Amino acid sequence: MNYTGIDMLISLDTNVWIFGLLKSNVFCQRMLLNLSSFNIVVTNQVRTELTRNLPDRYMKAFYELVNESGVQLNYEKAPDVYITVFESKGLKKGDAIIGAFAEWKSIDMIVSDNRDFLRGLSAVHYFEVMSPQEFCESFDL
Repeated sequence: MNYTGIDMLISLDTNVWIFGLLKSNVFCQRMLLNLSSFNIVVTNQVRTELTRNLPDRYMKAFYELVNESGVQLNYEKAPDVYITVFESKGLKKGDAIIGAFAEWKSIDMIVSDNRDFLRGLSAVHYFEVMSPQEFCESFDL
């Protein structure tokens, strides 16, 4: 499937940011180099996980990317009822919060290397899930 609608609202999972910032995955790197071409939103859960898992110098790079590319930081919390739905599907708390936020805010796509998201969870939800490689191939990055 080839996408042309860059106006879609996209959320990058924590692992995409980490692998891109650490330069350990070429597809994640490509995505971070092209952030300004997309409408990206970062959930508070993702920002919190990044803060927990990355040294200060990488968090500085994260905020520089966010500021330079127009990425939206969203600090709102999804309603508990949404979180409960995603936890009932077997997602861990953090992943359930990310999925719940995406459903609640009508995010069009989550890009993730997370097996739980990639195993087809999104089939009955508003959002689609793609791996970084699928995303790069779909948008010719």
